[in-house]
Amino acid sequence: MKRLIPLAKQFTKYIVSGSLAAVVDFGSYALLLRLSNLHWWYTAASVTGSVLGFITAFLLHKYFVFEKKNDFLKHLSRYIVADIINTGLTTLLLIGLVEWVGLGKEAAKIVAMGTVVAWNFFLYKFVVYV
Repeated sequence: MKRLIPLAKQFTKYIVSGSLAAVVDFGSYALLLRLSNLHWWYTAASVTGSVLGFITAFLLHKYFVFEKKNDFLKHLSRYIVADIINTGLTTLLLIGLVEWVGLGKEAAKIVAMGTVVAWNFFLYKFVVYV
């Protein structure tokens, strides 16, 4: 049980930082959808939001959650690979939810983002930040 407490604290920090990154991601997505002059298609807005969320998440995860002060390029390259896979899967899920399930664009984005949260913690802890 003593080993689970630090893991639970770290997971809580992960959820808080990930939530902040999700606000950046979803907030920019919603903002781009509503910028009438640009006529952003929802997948382009999603990818843009994902990039902004990526920057926020990477920095918070590296320095706040996993407290890794060194190996910036090693961690960044691993994080990029993980994020490319996540962005692709999230975008495919978003398209499926909007086009085939008929879910609203904003709700579909939230569902798609939520699918990668739990398994990413372990991916980051045991693969990215080692």
